Amino acid sequence: MSSRRVLITGATSGIGREAAFQMAAQGASLILVARDQSRGEAVASEIAKQTGSAAPVVVAGDLSDADSIRACAATVRRENDRLDVLVNNAGIQQLSLQETPDGIELVFATNVLGYHQLTQELLPLLERGERARIVTVASTYAGGLDFDDLEFKRRPWDNIKSYRQSKQANRLWTWALARRLRDKKIAANAMSPGLVDTGLYRDMKGLRRAFMTVLTKIFGRSVAQGADTITWLALSPEAEGKSGLFYVERKETACQFRGDTDEERMWSVCEDYIARRQRRAAE
Repeated sequence: MSSRRVLITGATSGIGREAAFQMAAQGASLILVARDQSRGEAVASEIAKQTGSAAPVVVAGDLSDADSIRACAATVRRENDRLDVLVNNAGIQQLSLQETPDGIELVFATNVLGYHQLTQELLPLLERGERARIVTVASTYAGGLDFDDLEFKRRPWDNIKSYRQSKQANRLWTWALARRLRDKKIAANAMSPGLVDTGLYRDMKGLRRAFMTVLTKIFGRSVAQGADTITWLALSPEAEGKSGLFYVERKETACQFRGDTDEERMWSVCEDYIARRQRRAAE
């Protein structure tokens, strides 16, 4: 598995960056998707220097922006004949309610719609890959998904709730994706890195910030530990043939967010949003 061609989103910091280092050290050929091209290039250079591997290719891409995703995927398709692994890792948490330029709540647009659109755009390459795999970074800190108010237009804004529901959505979406890819022999799994201090909570204030700081110090895991299961799912022969599963510390773990109805509803929601964005772009 050392010659696998792997694309990782959100690879300039946190567990995405660490997973890129781990996979490069195992001989994987990397494509890093980064919002900031210069930061991506700096990480790629550091990976090459520290691991002795070829420098990863860096492609600009903002997972909150539908046009940026399309352009990013077009570049990847143009420059590659196949893709063996896609790691959907890029994720954000926002202290205040923000929207994308096309009017979609930013956390949902990035953490959910970004995964859906990029995966759809790259499926042709994955279908030509060698025993292709899709790894979605979710979380055990998930729940509270409100299908009737995904963008907090009726509920008061809450940054924790927005993040938690996006992580529940990631799992539901992964199970629907795995079902669709079964006949294509492409594996799709979700995982949780555990409580890792990656800077995701850096914009919190007051008691929430203090609580997360203490919690991370007591129960937190290192960035390397958090990235380990991503790397394992992407490259390990032990993960071969496994799909539609949720992993924590390399172990298959029961997921309470299961059920065809909600999984298919989540998939339909993503499809509807993407279609709406495409219509807006065409106007």
